[in-house]
Amino acid sequence: MRNEQLHSKILGLVSLIGLMGLWGCSSDETAAPALTTVELISYVADYEDATKANGPATRAWTPPTGYLPYGEDDKVIGIAFTQDGKEPKTGNFFKSSGKWLANIDEIKSSGSYFLYGYIPHLSGMSMTITDRDGANANYSSGAKVTLQNVPAIMPNDLCVTIGAKQGTDKETVTGLRMGDFGYTANGASNYVFLLFDHLYAALRIDMKVYGEYNKLRTIVLKSLSMKTQTGETTSHEKTAIAIDLKATDDSNPEQSPIQSITYTPQGEVISEPMEFWSSTGETLTTEFSTHVGHFMPTGITKLILTSTYDVYDKKGNLLRQDCKATNTMLLSDLLTDQTTTRRGCRYTVRMTIHPTYLYVLSDPDLNNPTVSVE
Repeated sequence: MRNEQLHSKILGLVSLIGLMGLWGCSSDETAAPALTTVELISYVADYEDATKANGPATRAWTPPTGYLPYGEDDKVIGIAFTQDGKEPKTGNFFKSSGKWLANIDEIKSSGSYFLYGYIPHLSGMSMTITDRDGANANYSSGAKVTLQNVPAIMPNDLCVTIGAKQGTDKETVTGLRMGDFGYTANGASNYVFLLFDHLYAALRIDMKVYGEYNKLRTIVLKSLSMKTQTGETTSHEKTAIAIDLKATDDSNPEQSPIQSITYTPQGEVISEPMEFWSSTGETLTTEFSTHVGHFMPTGITKLILTSTYDVYDKKGNLLRQDCKATNTMLLSDLLTDQTTTRRGCRYTVRMTIHPTYLYVLSDPDLNNPTVSVE
């Protein structure tokens, strides 16, 4: 069995480039804030290999040059504009009709702020924020950000803001680093750069069909779902995440502002595997195809993956619909240096779909394949 585990240099960069156009608001007294048109470009650092012998890669900050796009440029960002001694102003950056918009009035006016937030914001999730003392007096020194009702398993890369800075254009920013959350709005065109760090771990599934079997049958993958466990205890469906962020000086630009992250279970225990990827049908081949899910990482020792697929013969006739294969993977079997998963780590598992063999291969065996972990 051959497995790979990759670890992230888990710093992400998002640049939000404010344009000057505003949408007028209604005269209605209860009207929502006017929407500011923005352009959003997001980046994330490339992954590094971490072998069984060498262990997880060391996290390190590198300049924006060489960063890759975040990869999901339509995800909503939850953001808070804060000032010392004042209530935070929260809102979102989101995409509508092909344009990025901000529903936060503060981005339209001049002023100095400290920006804290997360990506992606999903329906049902919420954010509360205080300074590190539980008040609103001193956001310049950091903040405590709490996310509620976060799915324990999700298709998206959940990240928290670890730095912010205003730029002079969409490719130029000075002083952007971890631990500095200061941003100055100028009331005209705004260029907002945000750095992100991962909150979850990732499971990368590389899946293919065994060569000889592929000559006889076509496998169409429809969904991937997952349960996670700590020992024999199954995770809950939701998680509350509390992040303590401390502002830092520039004496050590590689120092993370994250002081602690606490994950608290919410909701019911996962009864059925939670889906993180689905399709109307993806035909698998003898080459690996990749699908990634993300999960709450603390204390997790076991990953239980369910694959759902249809089986066709080579004439296109549907032979079996919604086949399900379940694979249970212990982290201790995948890696020699980890017993529980870690946030910011990506765990790669390669899987092959085979026919089932008894003493003699028969048609039912061909139509009821199994998925094996390499």
